[in-house]
Amino acid sequence: MSSIGDNYTIHKVSLKRTRQACGPCRKLETVKVPDGLPIQFLILYPDSRKKARCPGEKPSCSLCHRLGQRCSYGPQPSRAKSHSVSAPVQSHETPHSAAEVQGDIPTSGRLQRIEERLDMMALLLQEGLPMSNSLQGVSSDNQLNDNRELQETSYDDLELLHRPESHSLASQETGLSVAFIEQEVETYLSYFHDQPYCLFSKKWLLRYTGALPPEVAFPLVALTSRLPRRYRGPLHDNTDVKTFAEKAWDLLSKQYKDGKMGLSFLQGTFLMAQVDFADGKAHRAYASVALGLRAIQSVGLNKAKDSYLPNDLEIETRKRITWAFFMLDRTYSASRNYSLSLSDKQFTLPFPFPETEARFGDNGSLAHGSLHDGPGKQGQKVDHGILACLLRLYSLWGKATEYVFEPAAENSLPPWQTGSALAILESEWLQFETHFADAHRYINVDFKSRAREDPQSRAYLSTWVFVQFLFHSIQCLLHHPFVIMTKLRNFNGNLSATFLQKSFETSLLHSRWIVRFIREMSEVSFETCDPFLGYLAAIAATIQLEHTGSKNPQIALLLNKEFRILVDFMTELSVYWENMSVLVNKVNDLAARHQNYGSLYYNQEGFSGALSKMPTPSNMPRMSAEDESLMWEILDFGCSSGGDEAMKFGDMAIPPESKMQENEGHVVQTRTSSRTQRLGQQNNHGQRERMTPNIQDLGQIPESINESPFPEWPFQTRGSDDVIGPAMPGIPDWMILGDYMAEHL
Repeated sequence: MSSIGDNYTIHKVSLKRTRQACGPCRKLETVKVPDGLPIQFLILYPDSRKKARCPGEKPSCSLCHRLGQRCSYGPQPSRAKSHSVSAPVQSHETPHSAAEVQGDIPTSGRLQRIEERLDMMALLLQEGLPMSNSLQGVSSDNQLNDNRELQETSYDDLELLHRPESHSLASQETGLSVAFIEQEVETYLSYFHDQPYCLFSKKWLLRYTGALPPEVAFPLVALTSRLPRRYRGPLHDNTDVKTFAEKAWDLLSKQYKDGKMGLSFLQGTFLMAQVDFADGKAHRAYASVALGLRAIQSVGLNKAKDSYLPNDLEIETRKRITWAFFMLDRTYSASRNYSLSLSDKQFTLPFPFPETEARFGDNGSLAHGSLHDGPGKQGQKVDHGILACLLRLYSLWGKATEYVFEPAAENSLPPWQTGSALAILESEWLQFETHFADAHRYINVDFKSRAREDPQSRAYLSTWVFVQFLFHSIQCLLHHPFVIMTKLRNFNGNLSATFLQKSFETSLLHSRWIVRFIREMSEVSFETCDPFLGYLAAIAATIQLEHTGSKNPQIALLLNKEFRILVDFMTELSVYWENMSVLVNKVNDLAARHQNYGSLYYNQEGFSGALSKMPTPSNMPRMSAEDESLMWEILDFGCSSGGDEAMKFGDMAIPPESKMQENEGHVVQTRTSSRTQRLGQQNNHGQRERMTPNIQDLGQIPESINESPFPEWPFQTRGSDDVIGPAMPGIPDWMILGDYMAEHL
């Protein structure tokens, strides 16, 4: 039997093959079912002399020998008779051949039973049975020995290629009108597709919009209905958004119960994981991500295959669902309490085929790459598309978050030393920069002009914005003053003052790039909706907060304005994402408490290289336990989605006295959790009023940059002694007050 993936067409058996066939052999015929779905189908003719694949050996062919049936050859049929497939062939037989067939009664009875089974399968096919189930009985006669072929067969067992068959399916099974679903699909494509998650192939989603299965339609509507009315079409549904989510989970739970973990189940589970993370139900969302990745791994979708080479629509859908889970896992799972479900080395499949193109450069020579293959030589630029750039950065982001949240080992190398974890991550980040195609660089894209003049480029620019945010946020996180402080706290020996200075400047430069992109997006009314960008803005805001108490009033004022831009951006997202509301409250709380710890930066009166004493961990800045806990909650995105709340599974078997002792041992965490809940109940607008101190207008600031800070300046500086100088370093003026924005991509 031919493989399942072959593209069969209706054909006639040649006269030569007909004359070679033996009597009891079968005829293999191929038909086409509606919607162009090729189905391999067997039609048996017990008394026919015709055969499609008979080898013709005499006196007994190998096929009959394998099937355990008696082989016989009758007189050669006429040419006219060979074309009469549906006519009764018994009337055309010679007495000699009829006697042979009548003598083979067991074989004829067996073939008749098989024919009845196949007729039943044909009836099921007409009722819309997925291709995988229809082939299950047929494929049992042809066991595959190759492991890769067995793995590919398991795709069909999970119905990963199931497709809707009619445009009335969604309306009948979901109760949602086709027009409403089409409107929500357009909303999804505008504000969620490849922003950042590549869940669907755009062509696939548009082709089957009106026929989406309910386990995909309801989760999609549950996600898009969170957006404000201005983002959506005129067919607003008055149904509560929670109703869509509840219905979606009912459908997905039934699919899971019945073992139908196919493509539609994975797509719906992914969409609901996004909804759960945003709604503060992180524990269920983490379980959904792990379930999806394990299901993908169980059928080998994360592995490279020969079948992945062509740009087939169904194959592209497989790749995209796999990479989408890869990204969602790295967005939330690398944290203090969770780890990645699958490491990078498990993903060897190719990148999705690019759906959008850059305006600059040669778009016709896009290569088909994967996560683990690199250019042929150092510094060579290879364009795999803007989505492939985002996937590579997500890989780096997952490694960076793992480094930040893992406890520092006592014998670990200092971060400035070759071979250290930070040095390796820095090297990979720089390698990505050298391989980044010129077509996607900041200057060549010309974001503001293209966003104004070419509305059709939104799909490309949306993914490009995520690439830029993530590229700079990796440096912000790795060189965050708080991260540097915690990594060096238990280090034995002197610290490199130059490393501290460079880390401080690096975090400042890249956090200002985040501000710049937010400002440019606002200028051209380019809106993005995913909360991940708000989280990256929060990281940049905590860095900017370090500079709001600068002794230079002009620098302090400018960075206060940039801090306000970042928090305003997060506040806009908090209107429809609950986890963003929690994160905004935490950042505002940190700003109010900033005067308690001053600055996290160690410096010596504007370090110039002439030091009387090298810094050591003992004289590094410190924060209170509650302030540190609050900072960790901001840097750990899962905490804003409910991932920091313990005992979500109930009391289990913990005795009351044990719980009491545990609560006494975690006073700080309890106090922090209570503070977070209290802040979450307050009005967002009230919080915005106190997020930064009221400061004078830029025009009222003295022109001299050497004057002392204003007496009423609310952010206090730390005292000086023989070791620790003023709280803020002597930042070069051109880094802040000029138009210098180095290290752009």
